[in-house]
Amino acid sequence: MSAVLLKNAHVIDPANDRDGVMDVAIEGGVILSVGAGAVPAGAEIVDLTGAYLSPGWIDAHVHAYGTLGFADPDSIGIAQGVTTFVEAGGPGVGTLDEFIATMSGRTLTSLYAGVYIRPLGIIGLTFIEDDVRNWLDVPIERWIDTVAAQRDLIRYLKIGAFTKYGPGPLKLAKGLAETLDLPLYCHIGEFAATTGEVGSHDIFRIAEAGDMITHLYNRNLGGVLDDDGRVRAVVWEAEKRGVLFDIGFGGYNFSWDVAERAFAQGLVPHLISSDLQQFNVTGPVYSLANVLGVFLRLGLPLRDVIARVTANPARALRLTDRAGSLRPGAPADITVFRVIDEPVTLADCHSVTRTADRAVRPVMTFKNGVRVDADLERCQDEANWFMQVLDERWPAAAHTFSGRQRAFLRALIPELEGIDWHLESAKQQDIRTATRLQGAVHAAKDRTGLTLGEALATVYGSFIEQPFSIQVGLFLLRIERAFALERMREIGASSAVAV
Repeated sequence: MSAVLLKNAHVIDPANDRDGVMDVAIEGGVILSVGAGAVPAGAEIVDLTGAYLSPGWIDAHVHAYGTLGFADPDSIGIAQGVTTFVEAGGPGVGTLDEFIATMSGRTLTSLYAGVYIRPLGIIGLTFIEDDVRNWLDVPIERWIDTVAAQRDLIRYLKIGAFTKYGPGPLKLAKGLAETLDLPLYCHIGEFAATTGEVGSHDIFRIAEAGDMITHLYNRNLGGVLDDDGRVRAVVWEAEKRGVLFDIGFGGYNFSWDVAERAFAQGLVPHLISSDLQQFNVTGPVYSLANVLGVFLRLGLPLRDVIARVTANPARALRLTDRAGSLRPGAPADITVFRVIDEPVTLADCHSVTRTADRAVRPVMTFKNGVRVDADLERCQDEANWFMQVLDERWPAAAHTFSGRQRAFLRALIPELEGIDWHLESAKQQDIRTATRLQGAVHAAKDRTGLTLGEALATVYGSFIEQPFSIQVGLFLLRIERAFALERMREIGASSAVAV
């Protein structure tokens, strides 16, 4: 891997207290030196005069997989200056194997998992998390074994703090997180409800040092401000105990009014994350860089903004051995960006706007020393965020299925014939039926000897062209039953034909 000398950038590296113009040398995929140091022989010289350089940005809350994920996850990662991101709850313990089978090695961006407490993971945008029975199961033995086997992959246990059962479910989740030695990561603010009991305020009492609470500046039910606009005492008490706050901008969870009032009182998140997903990538979120611009507009100094996407999340996610720092010998994960002096309109999740005079724009990213130039438009291609089932023709992949894949489809059909589902099941978010559909796919896989990755690729490739990865039970639930069975029969009975 060739050596590179990045010259004359303004380096901001909060983990190592660096803030000034200096050179950074990388070689063999790692940081060689920062500031004075030997120039590697034959190094490519990149002059970054006028630009900023920081450790690679870390986005602790994205949706790269599942019902909210993307066909091209790197479009919200490395293409946007992000070298590390965490899938925030797409998989649960019952679908983590599917997550691994479909996402492992697929992104240049380092991808980790924040596993949801429901075995299926996050169901969808409109699913209201108000009934603990929707968890279906909390399989302790499977949790312990899975986390032991995937300790490096799993960074937190995610839950939602909204329930009509009081604080009990939140305490259960906290107990599970402690058992697994994982931080608890909790969503607050119920955008789909306007009245009723929520658990947001309880979680501020239950969370402990190192746990994370996201959507700090939401204006939904259960927010951080009281009726007089003051930050609730329970929030300050949690911060004193070491509970970490994340912004999780999202499509429903950031309000300028709440942000300005809370920020003026000194309530500032420790982490800045995007909560990018299919439904907000074309606005209001756009990119993590856009969210950083929001905090410049609020008045947070640039160095403090960068700390919240580098050193702070690296500590919170227990990644300091590999991310968040320009320490010599560390992986060469670097974000180069500019702060542009130009008027920009920044919208919250309620169509309220503010005008800012500066914007953050990533220029290039290095991941383990490999350069990727920024492309903030790449994520907005409709094929990246809108999953289209092909009903008039087979996807190209279906024409090239192997005999084993077609045998798998033939084995899957009788498994599915015993399950009654329809499009209304998807609208009603029927997780029990989705779980049965998932079980049918896994049973047919076991009968035919396919790997899980091959089985999932066969199911997806029978209906869609783009490489979306979604929990297979929820995927099938979205497809009309008669059509699904007919398509599988047709492909299963066919001979492989090159396209």
